[in-house]
Amino acid sequence: MFTTHLVAYTTATETGVARVSTYHDTPTHDEMTEEIPGLLTGFDLGREPQYKLTYENRHGEVEKMVGAAGVERVGRVLMNCADRGTVWNIECFDERGYEVTFAFAVFCF
Repeated sequence: MFTTHLVAYTTATETGVARVSTYHDTPTHDEMTEEIPGLLTGFDLGREPQYKLTYENRHGEVEKMVGAAGVERVGRVLMNCADRGTVWNIECFDERGYEVTFAFAVFCF
C-alpha cells in the first residue's frame, strides 16, 4: 500500500522534516534521496497521520482521507464553498475517530 512518511533530514544547507512517499514499511534511501535533494541523513519518523474530512453537498455526504496539509488545502476550498452555501456540516476526524475540526487553523474563525 502506498503511504507517506515524515522524514527528519539534513542536507548541506538545511535540516527539516519532509514528506516521502513509499510502498515499503519505511522509505528506502533511494526514495528519500529522490524526494529530498542533497540528502545527507534521513530518519523515518513514521507514517503521516491521516484525517477523515467529511462534508455534505446537494449530492449527499462526502468523505476524504487526507494528511494535515490536505486538510488545510481542501478545507480552504470547503470554507469558500460553505460561504456560498454549497457545502455544509464540515467535520474532521483523526485516526482514532475523535472530532478535531477546530485543531486546524483553516476552520477557526
